[in-house]
Amino acid sequence: MSKKRKEPRKKDRDWQKLLSRAFIVVILLACVIGFSLSFSFFSIFKKAEAGDIVTVDYTLYYEEGYPIVSSDAYVVQDAYEQGIPVAYTSSLQLQAGSLQSDNIIPVSVYQYYLGNTEYALLDLEVDAMSSDVIDMHTNDVKQIDLEFAPTLTYNISAEDFDSVEGMNFSEIAVGMLMFPDLSGNFNESVNATKIIRPSVIIAKTNDSVTLRYGYALAEIKVTDIN
Repeated sequence: MSKKRKEPRKKDRDWQKLLSRAFIVVILLACVIGFSLSFSFFSIFKKAEAGDIVTVDYTLYYEEGYPIVSSDAYVVQDAYEQGIPVAYTSSLQLQAGSLQSDNIIPVSVYQYYLGNTEYALLDLEVDAMSSDVIDMHTNDVKQIDLEFAPTLTYNISAEDFDSVEGMNFSEIAVGMLMFPDLSGNFNESVNATKIIRPSVIIAKTNDSVTLRYGYALAEIKVTDIN
């Protein structure tokens, strides 16, 4: 007489189901992770082409070693430790190869002395970054010489300086960093109550002062390409 096959207990069946489900989940996770790693691996070979939307971390330097605005926290921290009042901002999205339609591009920043405010990037600067980002790959870093920087200057009379800048003309000196509001100077279509463009005093006479608002160097690091 044959013996009846012993049926597995309910508890054993539950464990088998649980292990099967866990196995399936592990396989699915492995597939997702594998796909993500493969995508990340191949994305490093993608280079920015004209028309791509490219996200960059960037720093604008008045001169090399003198940052004015940066989205790199390490640059900002190092500058503050040296007593340089650099502004901290977020990454910038560029359309590779495009030209700006406005003369100034407002960006939100935090600066220790001014708090949260708007800084003015110039179309010439953003155009240069948009042009030079072509053919860059994710994590590539490039320094861009902005050769037009020395020509970007303007004069303020002593009388206007006292009234507009709120400082005593007699107390300023060549080399000082100023924070003039340029919101109405370039493009009246810009909707902002105040847009700061940090500028350096490069000359002073008894009745006027010359400020340079051009920055000599931009450094960009590509973080994403779409």
